[in-house]
Amino acid sequence: MSEILEYNKIRRILIPTNKNPLMGKAIEFVTSIFPNAEYYLIGVVDISGESLLLYSSYSAEYFDVLESLEKEAIDESIKILKEKNAKVVDSVLLKGYPSKTILNYASKNEINMILLTTSSKLGTEQIKLGSTAKLIIERSRIPTMLITPFSKFTGTKKILNPTSGSKYSFRASMLSINFAKQFEGSVKILHLGKIKDEKTINILRDYATKMNVPFEIEEVRDENLVHRIIEESKAHDIMIASRGRPGFAYKFRYFSPELALGKLEREVIELSPVPIILVNE
Repeated sequence: MSEILEYNKIRRILIPTNKNPLMGKAIEFVTSIFPNAEYYLIGVVDISGESLLLYSSYSAEYFDVLESLEKEAIDESIKILKEKNAKVVDSVLLKGYPSKTILNYASKNEINMILLTTSSKLGTEQIKLGSTAKLIIERSRIPTMLITPFSKFTGTKKILNPTSGSKYSFRASMLSINFAKQFEGSVKILHLGKIKDEKTINILRDYATKMNVPFEIEEVRDENLVHRIIEESKAHDIMIASRGRPGFAYKFRYFSPELALGKLEREVIELSPVPIILVNE
């Protein structure tokens, strides 16, 4: 069975800053949950793909504008963190491929969680997750906290844990219970499909009992699982879930990281009306 991921082990949080209007509220929310954590900030001037073509077409002033915007975003974030009496350990401005640069920095600094704000784009046929956020989620080995334009910030008392029952999702379920213990809250597990592993469910029940956490589990067999999860999340404050899921494709995520994030996970992330903590391996 996987190691238990506990609330008090999330102590070094990385914030990739940007000019997203959600950034301020996201920082206020994460510091309310982790007031004693150490915070690290990173701004990245994008030199990948399309951006690189733009750089070659414009003068040096274009670089200066991009760097100025990133620095401004870092400064604004530091100001909010200081207003919340949060401990800022480091802030850096780098050039590079955003997702790779952020994940490399996280690894070197032993980061425990990455805060991401997304900008959802609702198309006529599909929901598109921002490229940098998507790449980080697919490749990250540590938890990510996701704030979308739909997120409401009501507290941390009622925790929703959608799970497929896979071995990868066990850590997310255990964190949900541990998290609820910290905030004197409750946990509802939405088991997507028929429960096949009663042993794991009993472990979760026993852990919730030990932690004195109100615990409920419900099997969900709805045809539209995304709709069911989103509707259920409206009655909760925060969602804690796993990127991992059963299936052949997920086993090849190290060779093709895009296989780490399925359609269901992607749509839930985009549409969630509450913040999400996504637990990876």
